[in-house]
Amino acid sequence: MTENQQPVVAEITHEALARCRAIGHGALGAVEALRAELEKSPALGRQARSAVGGMKLYTTRIEATDTRPALTVTYVYDAPPPEPGLIRIALVSPVRFAGGDAGF
Repeated sequence: MTENQQPVVAEITHEALARCRAIGHGALGAVEALRAELEKSPALGRQARSAVGGMKLYTTRIEATDTRPALTVTYVYDAPPPEPGLIRIALVSPVRFAGGDAGF
């Protein structure tokens, strides 16, 4: 972040938090690490169609570990000037592969 940029605040919604807890196996820790990274680089991932107004919808993937499945994370980035931007991590889902079982 440069001196001229407003800070960005990222948060995990209650729904995404509950989903991380249901997935378990370190999902919350991985999403929390992503949340911290998004405050530095809010446009990580692939941008989907814009939601409403200045909001931007993104999806990104967190790779699997030995104990946790890969995760797809969807978040909304809302940056109305002059306020600092707000990122809401809204959806966390395990990635399903053909023949695999993520338990969901």
